Amino acid sequence: MTQKKLNKVIKGLKKASKTHAQQAKTLDAIKMKKGGSAGDVPKNVANPSLYRKAKAKAKAKFDVYPSAYANGWMVQEYKRMGGKYKGATGGQVTLDPEKSDLDNDGRLSKYERKRGTAIAKSMAKQAKGMRTGGTVMVQSRGCGAIMPNKQKMTRVPRG
Repeated sequence: MTQKKLNKVIKGLKKASKTHAQQAKTLDAIKMKKGGSAGDVPKNVANPSLYRKAKAKAKAKFDVYPSAYANGWMVQEYKRMGGKYKGATGGQVTLDPEKSDLDNDGRLSKYERKRGTAIAKSMAKQAKGMRTGGTVMVQSRGCGAIMPNKQKMTRVPRG
């Protein structure tokens, strides 16, 4: 809907009853952007045009959009197409080039890079595990008493 049409509708609704005047107020609050509707692409999307293409594919593929399945597929398709998200790194681990260089030649080989990344991930996992640890009782379900030796116990490793 163009801004002119929207303004015309707002003007007509303001003259109508109280209910319509409230609707006019709501419509008046909408800020229209040039070249599309308001709120088309989330702020954390790095490549909006690619995101729109993935969204169009999802709308064409699924009968019901938006739905959990359609949105999940759309995000996967956006990533397959090379799209990225801004903001949080999402658990990326950086390796230490000095420690990873085994033969001290100043360059990391494919093996050294993989090994260094694996060690960095392991270290990050251990650091995370040190914050929590112990045994957790899981609430038993059923309609009768459950023997203590049959109750589920979840072990969380300590750092």
